[in-house]
Amino acid sequence: MTADEFRDWAKSLESKTYYEILSVPLNADDATIKEAFHSFALSCHPDNFTDEPELASSGGLVFKRAVEAYQVLSRAELRVKYNEGLKAGRKRLDERRISAPPPPIAQRTNEMIAKTKKAKVFAAKADRLISIGKLEDARLQLTNACQEEPNNEELAERVQILWEALALEPL
Repeated sequence: MTADEFRDWAKSLESKTYYEILSVPLNADDATIKEAFHSFALSCHPDNFTDEPELASSGGLVFKRAVEAYQVLSRAELRVKYNEGLKAGRKRLDERRISAPPPPIAQRTNEMIAKTKKAKVFAAKADRLISIGKLEDARLQLTNACQEEPNNEELAERVQILWEALALEPL
């Protein structure tokens, strides 16, 4: 794809549904959506455009839109709301619904989720790094915790959340 074709495609995203952006059918299951997002991320991540600064801003916008699509389609309650809006002709879900804080729940730290001593050490470091806004460093620590506990799905989910948060950070 040429630079001009990429820019034109990036501009066309405003007229595309989340399903079209990720190239998945309306009845796609969670695994298909996740796989589509990861494929999209590999090809359109802003880091792919470091050699072409004129494409970097378009790449960032494209990636953010894909993250938005993934966040909505991968959450059952948001997907239902999105599909209702789609029937009414709205291509995007109101951004306040995506970023609105959930009702307060008892917070469990990463350290509380970890089970083994080594994983707890990594998870505690991740908690401290998150509290000071060092998300990439926290992701690395949490990844180490997951390596200690490969079957701890809740820790793995926390790593995924950090990936998504990092994707939304400005370049």
